[in-house]
Amino acid sequence: MGGVLGRATLPGLLRGPRVPGPCLLARSNSGGSSWTRERTLVAVKPDGVQRRLVGDVIRRFERRGFKLVGMKMLQVWEGPNVVCSSRTMIGHTDSAEAAPGTIRGDFSVHISRNIIHASDSVEGARREIQLWFQSSELVDWADENHQSSIYAA
Repeated sequence: MGGVLGRATLPGLLRGPRVPGPCLLARSNSGGSSWTRERTLVAVKPDGVQRRLVGDVIRRFERRGFKLVGMKMLQVWEGPNVVCSSRTMIGHTDSAEAAPGTIRGDFSVHISRNIIHASDSVEGARREIQLWFQSSELVDWADENHQSSIYAA
């Protein structure tokens, strides 16, 4: 468990009552071997879990073509440009400024209850992912047919 952030600092990122919640990490279905593998940590905050929005958040990432590669009541998303795309999908931190159609624009009720955290950079994502996942806990979807190795012959 390396990185600048310690496990004790992440709850500060999640703000709110200490209710367990899922954390998401993803990778894209699209593209082939030509895209650079990029992963991000996305955490549904306690208020999002309490409001039963976890499925809606996961559905939006899946529709965007990202693959869920790890979940511990935690999950990780991976794909080309997933960090920037995630930030766009999620919307502004302040719910009053989050655009309609973004996760925060549609579901957030206040800046302190904005339902989701996402890594702000590729480097930040690497640090955060290391805090929450062992490499053996992440699925490697890297095959040319974009299928899980579970289905490979």
